[in-house]
This record gives sequence, structure tokens and C-alpha cells, in this order.
Amino acid sequence: MISLTLVMLLTLALLTSYVFIARGDRSLTNYGDMNAQARKLLEQLGQDMRSATDVVNFTSSNIDVLVPTVPDASATQDVVWNFDPVSGTVKRQDSTGTQTFARDVQTFAFYYYDGNSSPTTSLVQVKQVQLSLRMLRLVASTITSEYVISAQFTMRAKSTTH
Repeated sequence: MISLTLVMLLTLALLTSYVFIARGDRSLTNYGDMNAQARKLLEQLGQDMRSATDVVNFTSSNIDVLVPTVPDASATQDVVWNFDPVSGTVKRQDSTGTQTFARDVQTFAFYYYDGNSSPTTSLVQVKQVQLSLRMLRLVASTITSEYVISAQFTMRAKSTTH
């Protein structure tokens, strides 16, 4: 009876350890995946913002910019970055289609600044864009989250006078 109790306690300890390790592994995988999504999103957003020649429209959850399709900027395409709070996704749409850059996004906001790093609501004055987002995943009652606050991306090719 004593040996059976000891075997059961040992089995319980091993099972508990296994569950703890599996949960930690899943959490680590989530962190890695969310971090990779955030890096890819920031890289593409930065590229678009630095090359944007004009801002067509913007809100706190989306921005529509003109991005050159050829090196001399004689031809541009409309590029829209959009956060969908219902699906929790951040997507980029251009002439070739729509691509999802982040999933499981709980909070998201674009912030807009003029050339002097002062907040602005003017299409003409927007010269810098900053992004803040939080991705959140729930695995076995454990929350894994990733906070991202980007640097301000300067639209180098955009004029602030019309």
C-alpha cells in the first residue's frame, strides 16, 4: 500500500512537471511567433513610410499612403495599412493584394506627427508616423502578450506643402 502511494505521488509529480514544461514551451513559441510578426510588420511599415510620397487618408486605426512603384517615383500605388478590431488583425493592402502582418492584436493605434515631432491631424502636415500595438494569446489559462511601440517613421519623400 505504501509503495503504491509513493508510485502515485511520483507519477503525479512527473505529470505536473510535464504539463508545466509543455505550457512553458507553448508560451515561448507564442512569444517567438508574436515577436516575428511584430518585426516583419515594423520592417514593412517602415519601408512604406520612408518611401511614401503622400498621405491620402489616416485615422488611429489605418493609414493610406502613396508609395512609389519605380525608383524615380514617377508611378505610385495606394498602400493601406488597416487594423480590424473584430478579427484582431493588422493588414497591408496594395495593388497586388492584401497581406496579414499580425494576428491576435488586442490594441492598436497609429500616432501622427509633423516635421517638428508635434502631434498633428492635418494631411498636409503629417511627416512622421508611430505605431503602438499589443498582441495577446491565451494558452491553457496563461496569457502571453507582446507590446510594441515603434520609433517614429519619417516620411522622407513626402512634402509638407501643397
